[in-house]
This record gives sequence, C-alpha cells and structure tokens, in this order.
Amino acid sequence: MTDSARRSRIDGHWIYETFWGFPTRLLMRPFKRFDELKFEHKGSYVFAFFVLILASLISVMNYVYQGFLINYNDIYRVNSLYLSLTVLFPVALFVVGNWCVTTLLDGKGKLGEIFQVTMYALFPFCLLQLLGLLLSNVLVLDEMVVVTALTGIGAVLFFVYLFIGLAVVHEYGFGRCVGCLVLTLIAMMILVFILMLLFALVSDVLDFIKVFSKELMLKFF
Repeated sequence: MTDSARRSRIDGHWIYETFWGFPTRLLMRPFKRFDELKFEHKGSYVFAFFVLILASLISVMNYVYQGFLINYNDIYRVNSLYLSLTVLFPVALFVVGNWCVTTLLDGKGKLGEIFQVTMYALFPFCLLQLLGLLLSNVLVLDEMVVVTALTGIGAVLFFVYLFIGLAVVHEYGFGRCVGCLVLTLIAMMILVFILMLLFALVSDVLDFIKVFSKELMLKFF
C-alpha cells in the first residue's frame, strides 16, 4: 500500500470515527463513552462545532422548510442571523454558566469538556429534528403528531445525555449534579442580567459620544 493510499485510509477512518463512529457508540453506552471523552480525550472539537453549526442550520431550515400544514412562519421575513443566535447564545450561556458554577463546586470538568458534552448530547436531537423536518413535508395533518413526538423524544434524549455527560466529566453524584444544573440556570439568568446592563451602559456611552460630538461640530465648525 502506497503512502498516499495509507493516508487516505487513515483520513477516511478519522472522518468516520469523528462524525459517526464515536458519537453513535456514545448513544449506546453513554457512561463509558463520556468517561473516554474525559480521561482518554476521545472527544472532538471538530465534531462539537459541526453539531453547533448543524443545530443553527436546522433552526433556520425548520423556520423556512417545515411542512406548510404546520408552518405558520412568514418565510419572506426570515432572519437567519437571529435564528442562528437562538441556538448559539443559549449554548454559550449554558457552557459558561455551568463552568462558573462547577468551578466553585469542585467540578472536575474543563470549559472545553463541558462544551463537547453539550454538543454530543445535542447530536441525537439534531438527527430527530432533521427526520421530523423531512416527515413534515410528506405526512398529512392527522399524522403530524409524529413530528411533535420526534421533537419531544429528541428533547428528552438531549437532557438525559447532557445529565449523564456532566455527571461523568465533573465526577458528580446524582443529587449534586441536579443541584449543579439548578445553579447553572440561576447563573445563566445572572449572566443575562449582566449582559443587559452592559449593553444598556454601552448604548448610553455611545449616545453621549454622539451628542457630545454633535455639540462640538455645531460650536466649532
């Protein structure tokens, strides 16, 4: 086997393992695979960012391409950036909030590990969302309950895998992990409040600069 063929085989194996092999095995045995992600570094930032981008795209696709029987959105006024931020912002808020809380509670998980766990947990939800999107364009109205069921199952799986993943990477028990998630929600609300104050302050400063510069222009020019 030539070097180029060997490299091609290795690259193909890496792509398969990164985007399908390890993620699907994690769905079957989450405790073992999250343990490998934590201690054997088998998680992939490439896959994590892939899932994040995929979730953002699915948010836009659901808004525009969902079956017309259940799609009441105005597709001519779609804002792709806003729809993407409805995914990106909560993920960033949760990861930072969980990291802040677990840092104070002796959690063993790093910021990157929390991000990876969140994205691996989100993977089955994305798959079921895509399946639901496809079915919404072929099912009749009485069968649309299947689409709703897929979304509900995906959400439940997401929370289950997220809980398991966080418990493993932080080395928490059940009760402590529940408390950690509750505190994470509180931390997220505090971060939102701080960001709102920051944006309000920046807006006031910009308004002051604008008025001040206008006064200077009128007085001296």
